[in-house]
Amino acid sequence: MSAQTKQRNDMSNNFGSYGWSMIIMCMIAYFIAGGVGTDGLNIYVGAVSGQHGWTTEGILAFSTYGGWIGVIVTFILGQFTARKMSSTKPIMIVTLLGTAVLMYFYGHTSSYVLVGICVAGVSILSVGYSQICTNNIQTNWFPRRKAMALGISTIGFPLCTMIWPNVTNRLMEAFDIGGMFTGIALFIGIYGIVCIFWCKVTPEEVGKAPDNDPMSAEEIRANQKAMAEYKSPWTVGKLVREPRTWFIGVGLGLMWMVTVGIVSRMVARLTTTVGMERMEAVNMLSVIGFFGIFGSYLWGWIDQKIGTRKASLLYCVWYVIALLFLIFMLNPVLMWIGVFMVGISVGGICNLIPSMVGTIFGRKDFAAANRLISAITKGIMACAYLYMGNMEKQAWGMNGAYVGLIVISIVAFALIFCIKPFQEGAAA
Repeated sequence: MSAQTKQRNDMSNNFGSYGWSMIIMCMIAYFIAGGVGTDGLNIYVGAVSGQHGWTTEGILAFSTYGGWIGVIVTFILGQFTARKMSSTKPIMIVTLLGTAVLMYFYGHTSSYVLVGICVAGVSILSVGYSQICTNNIQTNWFPRRKAMALGISTIGFPLCTMIWPNVTNRLMEAFDIGGMFTGIALFIGIYGIVCIFWCKVTPEEVGKAPDNDPMSAEEIRANQKAMAEYKSPWTVGKLVREPRTWFIGVGLGLMWMVTVGIVSRMVARLTTTVGMERMEAVNMLSVIGFFGIFGSYLWGWIDQKIGTRKASLLYCVWYVIALLFLIFMLNPVLMWIGVFMVGISVGGICNLIPSMVGTIFGRKDFAAANRLISAITKGIMACAYLYMGNMEKQAWGMNGAYVGLIVISIVAFALIFCIKPFQEGAAA
């Protein structure tokens, strides 16, 4: 196959019916993760704290604590999948069903401690179904075209931004807070049960080849056997000593923190600074999500076209410019440019993180490397809630928080710039 033909095939969306099914399954998982951990905070935090007379920064802090505990959980779950890939499916199902239970109690208790456990718990469990499992599945199914597949599946995040806050806000108006959380719990629980039958960790399980390539049944069986017998040389100790582990984990983790910091408090920004009514600000999140649907695919396309490292560097620069527009929201034109740029960025980071791990470590070593890198990115991302909650209380307010996010983006750029492929001449 010529290099030109290979490039054309790598840029195509011919994933096959089973491949498309796994992409859609992962898209829904991302949609749920965004709803319970980021976009929904625009609704839950104000509603629950207002109902019980608690502070919003107190509730937001639990998300950060959960994220930090999630670092350990990410590593533990990653260990399971690194040692036995078949554990991916049970982990996905258990974490989804656990999230459904916690979301129910989130809205049906007056105990501050129990609410804190629920807030932290959904953050902890999300690492299973939206990081470890979905990323393993897509790297297994699309090792060569992972960027294109992730560009589609991560549409789940901006789709969540577009739909989740609006729908949950309407549910709360119609059925009160308890009814809203019951509806969310039912949705997640049903999806978790469906995944028992839907989820396929590798294409070989259903007689298909990675990237939907043409392979004989014998070749597919041989491929499956090789994957099952493969033992990654990447031990935890070796990963800790490898600089690329930290450049990827910290660099892209910081950009995830920037994304979550902006989106989780966008409604507060628009109501306090721009003077929007609450419902109008919630609707603006839907607009951000609409832009993000195109942005997710765009970042996947850019990743596949120019390489993950260059795409990640461009992503950092894009966010610096977007944050400048958010700081100087002096008129509707500047506001809309900022909203557009944030929307385009929303789905990109969860595309770039697994894509970078797959690019540097490959399909066979992805699970081994991802167990530690996912833990690092998760821990850094979780700092967004505590950072935004505390920065908003200071004299400089939201503008000061955004200036800090610009500095974080610049630091991330420097770290990502240091990421080099293991093989000389290989593209990152």
